[in-house]
Amino acid sequence: MMRSTRDHLGERGNGEFEMKRITILALFAGALILSACSASVLELDVGTCFDDPDTFEQVEDVPIVDCDEPHDNEVIANQDLTGSDYPGQDQIENRASQICYDQFSDYVGISYEESMYDIGWLYPTDETWAAGDREVICFGYDLTLAKITGSINGIGQ
Repeated sequence: MMRSTRDHLGERGNGEFEMKRITILALFAGALILSACSASVLELDVGTCFDDPDTFEQVEDVPIVDCDEPHDNEVIANQDLTGSDYPGQDQIENRASQICYDQFSDYVGISYEESMYDIGWLYPTDETWAAGDREVICFGYDLTLAKITGSINGIGQ
């Protein structure tokens, strides 16, 4: 599952766009988590740009895009969680939210609250945790859902 931190933290934004994005991203995240063996998903390193998939049914690959080309998202941080027992979805989601929020300004070059970009994240489920997945993947996207051309690394917007 994935959420917009603006919703989680109660920040600004057009509710209609955010609700649409959250619905799309929740479906996208569920599909990505189920397809965690996909080579494209494993390539989501910091600085990787990617598009939302065309369909949310049995997604096996995330469309990786050169950051100089129009794209939907850019990975801004990755961090592994610790622990042997799955702490529960709420705790994982809260931790993912904090990780992405904390890393945002270092990557984008401006505070989250001042930025025109929003953040989303992927995180392990109970099933993927049992298989050894501990990684939170944070990504930025344009708050208006417009395509981004170029990297948002250090953009200061």
